[in-house]
Amino acid sequence: MQILSSKYLVTMLGEPVFDGAVAVEGGEIIDVGREQDLLTRYSGAVHEDYPNHVIMPGLINCHTHLDMSFYKDFPFDPVRTGGLTVNFIEWLLGTIQYKKTAEPGQKHQSIEWAVDECLQSGTTCVADMSSYEGIFNILEQKNMRAVVFPEVLSIDNAVTKELFESAMAIIEKYADYDSDLVSVGAGPYSPYMLSRNLLRIMSQVSCSSQIPIMIHVAESFCEMEFFHNSTGDIATKLFPNIGWDDLPPEHHRTPVQHLSQIGFLEAAPLLAGCAQVTQNDLDHIAQTGSKIVITPRSHENLQQGIAPYKKIAEKKILTVLGTDGIPSVPNLSLWDEMRAFVTHHMDSLPLTGFGVMSMVTTHAAQALGLAEEIGSIEKGKKADLILVDLTDISTEGDLLMNMIRGVSNYHIKSVMVNGKNVKSMN
Repeated sequence: MQILSSKYLVTMLGEPVFDGAVAVEGGEIIDVGREQDLLTRYSGAVHEDYPNHVIMPGLINCHTHLDMSFYKDFPFDPVRTGGLTVNFIEWLLGTIQYKKTAEPGQKHQSIEWAVDECLQSGTTCVADMSSYEGIFNILEQKNMRAVVFPEVLSIDNAVTKELFESAMAIIEKYADYDSDLVSVGAGPYSPYMLSRNLLRIMSQVSCSSQIPIMIHVAESFCEMEFFHNSTGDIATKLFPNIGWDDLPPEHHRTPVQHLSQIGFLEAAPLLAGCAQVTQNDLDHIAQTGSKIVITPRSHENLQQGIAPYKKIAEKKILTVLGTDGIPSVPNLSLWDEMRAFVTHHMDSLPLTGFGVMSMVTTHAAQALGLAEEIGSIEKGKKADLILVDLTDISTEGDLLMNMIRGVSNYHIKSVMVNGKNVKSMN
């Protein structure tokens, strides 16, 4: 057994504990409390003390695309070209082309790099949409916790069938996967990239297999335009390029209303995006217990709009954060994501450090169905912990908000996943 103590222990169950400590053994949190109490209780334990640090739960990234991380030189990359140089659908078509042509070895290396990037910034669990089965072995080898959502999207009819069958095979194979770290979900790409029948099937699989499901929805105005009138860039640019010649009839509803109408929301999915949602959409989301994943930097970089968090919060919808993938953001840091979220919403409603941090800890774990295992520091949960240096971080006032505003990779001195150190003190 080892006892880790620090100036502050952030359990995410209440106020930070001054001179707090956590006892860890066999990958599990055995006890939590004051340093002196734990040292007395477990006198034979190995003790490591970090006087000017915070011990807190590892961060949870609720939406990313690890296998796209070598797409850094994408010519339409909004981050590296100083702004979106083409419209969103042209950008999306570029990513689809990359997915069609990227070799397995390239995807493998991309995922390895991305996992290291996540761990270095204190992220210990990811929700990843990927079509590369090799990701399961990489995550195990890197000791990264994850829920993998095998992605299905329409590229052309033959490829769509192949992707769907592959995703179903992966789900069946890993639904009962014997792993302490990695589990599986379902990942239909978006309501405009799949037929209603495939969406229904994947929703039913999620319900029957009791696995989570995630989908991109209401990300852009052109998506709203398409579902209302079957017009706009999805109709004129996307469909012809993925081999869909026939446009669906006008739906005269929003993408979220479409998902609700076909029964997809009955699976209480994670809805990634929601930058363009109406009050009625939020009613459907709230009534079904669906969750929203906001990716603030990606929304901004792709000029998709800003999710109406004040209205979302008023509906008490469980809302969490993700980074999205490297083609639309410069890194996979949830600290940068939290800072962007605060910048976007600080003027519309009062934000606390605890509330924002919950979006990448306790609430994130709940959204992924992992609340019994991770997200907070308490007895019986997995030892997914990070150690944060407070050298140039103010401890006056709202400590967690000060950390959100100031922490970078440099401050993350140690990372533990399932009781194993994956990043140690410099």
